[in-house]
Amino acid sequence: MFESLSQLPVSWANDITLILFIAIALACFTIPFRSVLADAPSRRRWRDLRWWAVLLISFQLGIYVIFQ
Repeated sequence: MFESLSQLPVSWANDITLILFIAIALACFTIPFRSVLADAPSRRRWRDLRWWAVLLISFQLGIYVIFQ
């Protein structure tokens, strides 16, 4: 199995990585809003960790695309 994977073009690995990053960013929003802010002293939008996670993932994607 690993031999057949090593013969695939590198561009496939890059595309799969990009898709997985986007899937992780979208999966952040499967967590309910009230669960994310359960222990927060206020319910302001900037405290929503899902948006911070998406921001960090987008930075990672940007760096990945630049150095691809």
